[in-house]
Amino acid sequence: MNWNDLLGVVCVVSFTIPIVIVLYNRYYTHRSLTALLLYYSIVFTDNLVSNYVVPATSKVAWVINLVDNYVYVPLMLTALLFFCASKQKQQKIRLLTLIFLAYEVVIIGIFGFSFNSVIYITGPGVAIILIYSFYLFVRQVKFSIFHGKNHGRVLMLAAIVFDSSCYSIIFFFNYIEKTPYQNDVFKLYYISSIISSVLMAIGLQLMNKRMKELRAIKITRRELAMIFNQ
Repeated sequence: MNWNDLLGVVCVVSFTIPIVIVLYNRYYTHRSLTALLLYYSIVFTDNLVSNYVVPATSKVAWVINLVDNYVYVPLMLTALLFFCASKQKQQKIRLLTLIFLAYEVVIIGIFGFSFNSVIYITGPGVAIILIYSFYLFVRQVKFSIFHGKNHGRVLMLAAIVFDSSCYSIIFFFNYIEKTPYQNDVFKLYYISSIISSVLMAIGLQLMNKRMKELRAIKITRRELAMIFNQ
């Protein structure tokens, strides 16, 4: 087993950690974190097949990889709703998601389900995720420093920023530069995925206490509403 094969296996395992934490803590009751769960599940499946952990035909592997590339931006934009407190900002993200989905439909209509469509969808998509997640990350860091809480959100956003940054580098070398050094590209992908998955898992687990507090607040509000509406 060479280094790429070993990193590939570790990468597959690392994707399971955020999935387990979301399921164990029942975060899937939040729509944004359900999108995050779907994202990691699809990437996990793609890597299972691409690393030959699960046998599949080349056509099946190709379809799974296409799905992975096509759903990345819509799912990640939906996941970023978790970090937007105001409904106004959430509406803007939802509108951006719908616009990007329409853009994907147009690109697929022009180029079909092909290598070219992946390029035109992935390039702008990664840029959008990187720019907006970095903006949210900076804002969340300032909030956490000032209030001394929500460090889990900081790590979650750090994971997304790091992942999208490395993804943009991989996109440049793979699709624009068309480097022949594919082994190095895969190493970068595996290492960045492992780091971002671990960061996301730690951030999700740190959010456990905060999520329980928020659930308690919601229950209290419902009880107060029942009392004063009588």
